[in-house]
Amino acid sequence: MKSKRLPTTRISYLPILLSGLILIHPAAIAQDDGGQHFRHALEARFSGQTDTAIAEYKRGLRAQPNNVDGHMQLGALLLEERGDLDGAISEFMTAIGIDPACATCESRLNEAMEIKNTKPSDLVVKANLLYSGGQINRAAAAYRVAIQADPSNAEAHNALAWTLYKLGGVNNLADGVKEVQEALRLKPDDPEYINTWACLLYDQGNLEGALAKWHKAIANSKKPSAADLYGLAVGSLSKGDKTNALRYYRDSIATDPKYAELQYVRDRVGMSVHTVAGHEQLASMAAKEDNK
Repeated sequence: MKSKRLPTTRISYLPILLSGLILIHPAAIAQDDGGQHFRHALEARFSGQTDTAIAEYKRGLRAQPNNVDGHMQLGALLLEERGDLDGAISEFMTAIGIDPACATCESRLNEAMEIKNTKPSDLVVKANLLYSGGQINRAAAAYRVAIQADPSNAEAHNALAWTLYKLGGVNNLADGVKEVQEALRLKPDDPEYINTWACLLYDQGNLEGALAKWHKAIANSKKPSAADLYGLAVGSLSKGDKTNALRYYRDSIATDPKYAELQYVRDRVGMSVHTVAGHEQLASMAAKEDNK
C-alpha cells in the first residue's frame, strides 16, 4: 500500500472544480413534475447520490427545458462530480442560450472553457491539490478531465485509480482496476502503478491476485518499498500466514517507520477497513513478540 506522490507546484487559480453549489431560485421550483425532480436532485446531491441527482436533473429538464438554474446545476454536477467537461459546457451553453443576460451563466461557461484550454499537466496538478485537500470526489472528477485532455497521461490514469480506491465501493474499485491497467499499458511495469492495482485487488477480495502484484512491484523495484512490504504483511495476515505477516510488517517499518502509525495508515495509505483492522492485529503481534 502506498502513499501516492503529489506535486508541490503552487497553483493560485483553481477554476470551476472548487466552486460551490449554485442555489436554485425558489421561483424555479414550481409545484409541478419539473420542480419535484429538481428538489429530488438537490436532496440526492447533498446525500452524495450523484448518479441519482444527475438523473433527476435530466427528468426535471425534460419537464422544464427552459429552466436556466436546472441546466446550470446539472452542468456543475457533471463537471465537479463526474469530470464530464464537454457535458458541462453543453449545459452552460444551453443556459446562456435561454438567457443571454445571465451573468452567472457566462461566468461558468468561461470557467469551463478555461479548464478545457488548460494544459493537461496543469490539470493533473490541480487534481492533486484537490486530492491533498481531502476533496476526493472532486479530485476524481478532475483526474477524469485531465484524462479527457490527454488520454495518454499514465500518471492521471493511476491517480484516478488510486482515488477510486480511496472512495471504495464495488463500482469504484472495478473502474479503478480499468484505470490502473491503462496506466500500466502506457507505462509498463511501473512499481507504483502495480502497487495501486494490488490495493484495488485486495479490497475486491482477490487476495492471491493482490499478493502477486505486491511481489511483482517489489521485483520491479531497485529497493523494496515500505508500501509493498506493508501490503504483503496485511495480505499474508488475511491469508492466515502470521509468520510472514509479522516479518513483512517489521520490514516495512524498518524501511519507513511511519508504517507503524495507525493514523498514517488511515490517512495516507487508504480507507480500507480491512487495512485498519489488519494493522491493529500486526501491531499487537509485534508488541507481544517484543515483550517475550
